[in-house]
Amino acid sequence: MKISDGIKLLFKRTGVKQKDLASDLGYKSGAAITNVISRENVTVDTLVRICNELGYSIVLRPSVVKPSEAEIVIDVPKKDGVNG
Repeated sequence: MKISDGIKLLFKRTGVKQKDLASDLGYKSGAAITNVISRENVTVDTLVRICNELGYSIVLRPSVVKPSEAEIVIDVPKKDGVNG
């Protein structure tokens, strides 16, 4: 799953609107947060701020461990363009 899809899933799970999150994070509009999350290269800092605001944490775990249904797994593109 892409980062933007994972964040959209967080909005759906929490019921938080993009414009409300944008305001809470200091952005001027909902469109501003949409632009941030739609980029392919969201910074870790921005991702952490968004997740914290939505009541989620970022957890690192070994790739060989199967995720639970509650987890949202973000695929990180490898250098050859194939998702890992």
